[in-house]
Amino acid sequence: MTARSKALDVWRELNDRQQGTLEVIFDLDQEAEGSRRAFAARGEWDKRPASEWRAIDFAHDPSDRRLFGWTAMQTRLAEKGWDNQGNGSTVAALAARELIERTARMTTYGVMHQVRLTRSGRAAARAGTADTPGGPRKAALNARPWQVLALLWAADTRGELLRWKHSLTVEKVLIGKHVPPLAEWVTTRGGAYRITERGRDFYREHYAAHAAAYPDVQALHPDGAAAEPWPREADARLARLGATHKALAHAWEEARDQQAQAQAEAEPKAATGYFQQQREAARRSLPAEAARLLAERDELWQATARQRAERAAADTVRLEELLQAAARQWAAAALRGFNAVVAAEDPLAVLPAGDGEEEWSEPRLVPPSQTGVHALDDEAGRLYAAAVGTPRKARGPVPKKRGRRVQAPAPKPGAACADLALWLRRELDGGSLVRRLHPHRLTTGPKFPGERR
Repeated sequence: MTARSKALDVWRELNDRQQGTLEVIFDLDQEAEGSRRAFAARGEWDKRPASEWRAIDFAHDPSDRRLFGWTAMQTRLAEKGWDNQGNGSTVAALAARELIERTARMTTYGVMHQVRLTRSGRAAARAGTADTPGGPRKAALNARPWQVLALLWAADTRGELLRWKHSLTVEKVLIGKHVPPLAEWVTTRGGAYRITERGRDFYREHYAAHAAAYPDVQALHPDGAAAEPWPREADARLARLGATHKALAHAWEEARDQQAQAQAEAEPKAATGYFQQQREAARRSLPAEAARLLAERDELWQATARQRAERAAADTVRLEELLQAAARQWAAAALRGFNAVVAAEDPLAVLPAGDGEEEWSEPRLVPPSQTGVHALDDEAGRLYAAAVGTPRKARGPVPKKRGRRVQAPAPKPGAACADLALWLRRELDGGSLVRRLHPHRLTTGPKFPGERR
């Protein structure tokens, strides 16, 4: 068993709350490390030992947050719904597993309790939250400089300039740290940036490494759209199914609301309330013929309201069926596209060209293939289980966010399938999943096994 698999086993042994807390600590630890490197790059050296700069403020004692404020850890736990009286027990459980160490520092008014990741805790969090197989990938540029260079490349392919007035990323990294520079300032029509010849060469040479290291950054393939391992038509097909689902959801909500409004108008108005009592009094003062006309008009209004309520009710039932079917079609298509990427196959061979094909009337929700990335597989499995009607039980207490309790609206028909489809769609968008799982396909060559180019 490898060290990575052992770390992943440790992560899986934690319940949901413990995983969420360890992830927050890991994120803060990595931010502190990144900040320290950034300061060092500017010549500002932090000579404190790691035991000090890696320590993360957890909670103040006394704990009145109106006086002492919130720590960054408490704020992030609150965003996840884990910030409550169980924080101390969760931290104690992580410390008992030797995933974190507990320390403290004195303050003016008391004690600030702190936590610090251990080596095994960092390994477990990294294994559990990694979004690429084998951990982080190395690249010459950090994520932001690569993103800006991709924007410069895209503008250049359109024959345009990147019309930014000033960019520290361009000035300090793409220009300041490279000789010759990867970009340059052009003083024309207000000024703009453009990629240099060296920048073009760098982009071509290092595209595969950077696209694999930062799969969420949209960067054009240097050989053009035809060389992209994820065809744009696949995005378009999934987008059409998503648009159909969204339109049906709006139509269903509209019919449901019209039904409720018509039902309220169809009910006889009881003579209660000040304004209704005044209306009844005015009616009694009317001549008999005028009172009869008013009563007939009220009866006609209620009769037409009953008709509208009945029609809206029938439409709501039918639209609910259509909405559930659309959510299932969208989820089924996204699952097939997801599995095609995992298997390095052509997604266009399994994605429907339209949303009205007979074979998609009752599509089967095929299980998501295992990617080898725990964070992806765990979330895909959870959403799939809910979509097929076998939701997983929560491990540990359910997260609860602070603040006023607002009753959550009832879920839309087919909501579980739609949630699965939307998550898969985001993972697939623009070839992000391909870049995560198959970095070798980013270089020049056949996109799919057996294909010639």
